[in-house]
Amino acid sequence: MKHTEGKAAMIVWSQATRTVLGVLVVLVILVVLAGAVSIPFRFESSSMLYKFGSAKVMLQIGKVLGMVAGVLLLIQLLWSARIRFLDRIFGLNNLFRFHRLMGITIAACALLHPILVYLPDNTLIIPLTKRYWPELVGLGLLLCILSMAITSTFRSSLRLPYEFWRTAHRVAAVVVTAGLAVHVLNVSDSFGRGVPQTATYWAIGLWVLLFAWMTAHRFWIRIRPHTVAAVEPAGRDTVRLCVRPRTGRAFAYAPGQFAFIRIRSAGVRSEEHPFTIASSPQRPKELEFVIRLCGDWTRSIATVQPGDQISIDGPYGIFSHFRCNGHAELVMIAGGIGITPMLSMLRYMADSNDHRKITLIWSNKTKDDVVLVDTFRELESRLPGLRMHLFFTRGPEAATTGDRLNRVILERLLMDSGRDAAVFICGPEGMMAGVAKVLPGLGFSHQRIFTERFSL
Repeated sequence: MKHTEGKAAMIVWSQATRTVLGVLVVLVILVVLAGAVSIPFRFESSSMLYKFGSAKVMLQIGKVLGMVAGVLLLIQLLWSARIRFLDRIFGLNNLFRFHRLMGITIAACALLHPILVYLPDNTLIIPLTKRYWPELVGLGLLLCILSMAITSTFRSSLRLPYEFWRTAHRVAAVVVTAGLAVHVLNVSDSFGRGVPQTATYWAIGLWVLLFAWMTAHRFWIRIRPHTVAAVEPAGRDTVRLCVRPRTGRAFAYAPGQFAFIRIRSAGVRSEEHPFTIASSPQRPKELEFVIRLCGDWTRSIATVQPGDQISIDGPYGIFSHFRCNGHAELVMIAGGIGITPMLSMLRYMADSNDHRKITLIWSNKTKDDVVLVDTFRELESRLPGLRMHLFFTRGPEAATTGDRLNRVILERLLMDSGRDAAVFICGPEGMMAGVAKVLPGLGFSHQRIFTERFSL
């Protein structure tokens, strides 16, 4: 057990370690960007020779924006490649959010780039001749980038199926990277020789290596499946998916982390979805996922049979009490199925005889929506420091608890909690935002409030 505990504890780094490494990562990226944006000034193209005053400044800004878009485009793969080193620093959910923000930034820079480059020549129309083929490649590149940004931002509104969008997005990423290399190496004589050309070859080469690693990693995950041990009811419209590793022992993970699963079963589409690992790392022979059947794909999980194969890519995330001092008081506030990371933490603490003070506030719509009732009763008996408060937002129970977790309710429920406690919040976006906004006003530190997005 101690070996399992030690390996799990190493997965989530301390705040100081994450801060230092995060600063180093940011500095490296800033240095790369600084080097890239200096190219139009240190290695002037021939187009600069006949530009003066505001026209030259406009052209330089246009080229700088093009360099920024190109560098950020190549770096985008880092944020989506599920690199565990970066996950342990920033958290995969934060990396994905940053990836989306950078996509919008890239689209804006890519759109302004040709406008500022061609405006000094009083033309925004590229002649359809052989001489201008690098510029036409750039035009196609721009259209592809804008399409990726629009479909990613408005995927739900456009009703694009997730798997279709993700496959198209990956293919487009390869096409855009190839187009970027062709465009950059041929559109300007700055990249025809010397440092700029060499740097471009190195950047594209590193991107190809990272993409190859990412593809090989996902292939390796698929050919090493786990086996479904049981699919059992856990409450209304909720199931426990128990999985047994083929090797006999699960990978090391910290309580509260999540994994991506892909189920191979006749009644389930072959899609990849993230779910919290609800089991305890102290029990490595089986993994457990508690899944609410709230969509077409999750509802099909009820048809999964023992013996079916399941691929698991994990663990990921930094939402764990391992981030805190080993004896720190904990406050856990969950909404609905957002209880699963807290369940993993509580199970781990029960298995390791952790008697610290824990306050759990769990909000559900009605009493019937509470999952694993017997499991939580057992945890209350095994954890003497645990105080659990059930809160309901609908039905007759809501008449006594109130319809939402507001300041008055939280102040009452947290009356006996120390203000130096570490607070973990997981649930629907609106609930998390509202609670996280109230807690500092009750005396809890911003730095000790941790949230986990309800879905990626």
